[in-house]
Amino acid sequence: MAEVKSSVIKSEVDRYSSYAHTWWNPNGRTYLLHKMIPAIRIPFMKSGLTDAGLVKNENKDKSNIFEGIKILDVGSGGGLMAEPLALMGAQVTGVDPTEKLVDVAKEHMKIHENLKINYICDTIENYSANNKEQYDVVTFFDVAEHVADVRQVLKASVENLKPGGQIFITTWNKTFMGWLYGIVILQWILGIVPPGAHKISMFISHQQISEYLKEFNCKTVEVRGVWYSLWKRDWSFTNYTGVWYAMRAVKEECSRV
Repeated sequence: MAEVKSSVIKSEVDRYSSYAHTWWNPNGRTYLLHKMIPAIRIPFMKSGLTDAGLVKNENKDKSNIFEGIKILDVGSGGGLMAEPLALMGAQVTGVDPTEKLVDVAKEHMKIHENLKINYICDTIENYSANNKEQYDVVTFFDVAEHVADVRQVLKASVENLKPGGQIFITTWNKTFMGWLYGIVILQWILGIVPPGAHKISMFISHQQISEYLKEFNCKTVEVRGVWYSLWKRDWSFTNYTGVWYAMRAVKEECSRV
């Protein structure tokens, strides 16, 4: 089968490759990701999957809360998200086009025993061609602001979801405050975000993502604002969605994708 045209941007792959060897350094260039995962992503998934009834009742208060759930981690990078999901019992597939990051992820998982993670170096468009409706959950964390065509990448991601499955998304909002805080303050002034990592032209509103998801037969069921506090040096949920947000949607039973 011919490879599907992808939305991968070569400069993005090159940037990530340049500091792949420091991916698991909690004080390095992926500092914000290390802080975000336990503060935002994991709690958001726990509450969302519990509300949706995808978490087994007997596992709700246990460390293996995601046991029996098959998850596709789109843009899995060096495995920062895939590993904790697998440690909580999920069967995880991580797909990322950056070879050096996939190598880092494969190497790092060796510190654990019997983790159910399958890392694949590929584009999501190409991967989805042979894996339609195979997953209970798709994570789309901080991917939207790094691809050439968000609609195309979302479509390919949703194709992997089973009807009734959930997709979890986080990204920066395309607003003045998103630009001021996410780019000017965190990136240009403080250097917490790696230089050149973000461009306002690639930010996107949750309303636009919801429209794309609706087109692919997915219903948005939750949107939460997220904030990184420079004083507390940590992330938290907020009612304000104008800088950064987390959202989840469910794929309707009658799929049109």
